[in-house]
Amino acid sequence: MNILAKFDRKRLLMVAGSSLFCLLLSACGPAPDSPPERIVKGLPWQIEQFEDGSSEVFGLRLGQTTLAQALEIIGKDSESAIVIDQQNHASLESYISHYKAGPLQGKLILLVDIPASQLQEMIQNLEHGDYMASGARKLLPTDSDWELAQQATIAGISFIPAINLDDSIINNRFGSPQTQLQSEELTHYLYPDKGLDIALSENGKEVLQYIAPRQFHKLSQPLLNDPSFKVASQ
Repeated sequence: MNILAKFDRKRLLMVAGSSLFCLLLSACGPAPDSPPERIVKGLPWQIEQFEDGSSEVFGLRLGQTTLAQALEIIGKDSESAIVIDQQNHASLESYISHYKAGPLQGKLILLVDIPASQLQEMIQNLEHGDYMASGARKLLPTDSDWELAQQATIAGISFIPAINLDDSIINNRFGSPQTQLQSEELTHYLYPDKGLDIALSENGKEVLQYIAPRQFHKLSQPLLNDPSFKVASQ
């Protein structure tokens, strides 16, 4: 295959994807610096902050909305499981494979605030699980544990948009980040006041991570301590 022809096709696909995203953005109303009228609600950059250091996005108030309430708001078409990663860190997550934020589509992951001791008890009640493509193990909670989990609050949200973002779109819609960290393959845009970390990938999908602003250090500190990331000039 002609390398230049392959490159041109890839470039055309990227331009087409960017153009489509711009068309979708135009349907979402003006940028944050424009007049405040909003045509569509529930968009990824529409984050409301509160005096207690919490925030709300996609209609979910982090640290207050329970999992049961969240599934009522965003729909019950989800899969909830205990996920144990390759570093043996466990978390209870609800995964929505087809989520619509206004005209934008993507994947949504809700991180449930379960104490570590309670999570370990749930794991002990289970005998086996399935392995995911990432190498993490997935365990389905028992019915009784699921009842308990639904009363726990949402600690964090990850949104993976179906269409690729870029630097100009991020700055236009979310504003300039307070800190921008860069490695060879990833750029992190950190917004402590919004409780938002946007990870822009060279090769993979972008991930938007939301947490209550008062707990933003849980997202930012591991990145700031990682020697592979350098503060980028803005």
